[in-house]
Amino acid sequence: MQSTFDIAGRVIIITGGSGFLGTQYRKALEEAGAIVENFDIDTGVDVTKEESVQAAVARVLKKHVKIDGLITNAAANPKADEEVNGGPWAPYSEFSADLFRRELDLNLIGSFLAAKTVSKPMMEQRRGSIVFVGSDLALIGPANFLYPEGRFKDIAYGTSKAGILGLMRFFAAYLGPYSVRANALVPGGMLRGHDPEFAKKNGALNMLGRMSNENEYNGAVQFLLSDASSYMTGASLIIDGGRTAW
Repeated sequence: MQSTFDIAGRVIIITGGSGFLGTQYRKALEEAGAIVENFDIDTGVDVTKEESVQAAVARVLKKHVKIDGLITNAAANPKADEEVNGGPWAPYSEFSADLFRRELDLNLIGSFLAAKTVSKPMMEQRRGSIVFVGSDLALIGPANFLYPEGRFKDIAYGTSKAGILGLMRFFAAYLGPYSVRANALVPGGMLRGHDPEFAKKNGALNMLGRMSNENEYNGAVQFLLSDASSYMTGASLIIDGGRTAW
């Protein structure tokens, strides 16, 4: 059983691997023996630009010859203290159309470009696993009552994450004949220095009564990238404390 979860020596690309969640995934995969390549703006890769993604994938192939996995993690998810006026926490009737486009460009189109580019060598190899990172907000509406008056959860974020699930299913159907798998990780909210009262109210919305702790999604990521999930494709692995089951 242990060998089916083994990812030692596998070459895995993660987009947004320098962020809060991406850093957790990257470190956990490296500790499990994987070779992880981080596609992030601070590593010189702009996932919203096709030529940048193509060049980065070419470098990985030249260096390692193969690509075994991809995690499309890069996303904009603004914190609650950011600007309201026309910004990510604005009422939807006042939400900036330019900001909406920019967020979809990173969250959704960036995932498409990474999957599109990596899928070709995976098809040639006839193996590989793509993990699209969604969100519980791809399945449910936002609990705007959790936030201060006049602030509303970023509509572009939820919309893009819903699109991620559709993107995953289309790639799963396309890549299945080549024995390449595509699935989605659908996480709930994770504690990150939140106000204790907010964390309590947010946690009360799920069956476990709490937000997730750091590193609680790492095992699921390894599962999706390993042979332990070899007969799983086109599926969403929901890990949200039971929030969407209510």
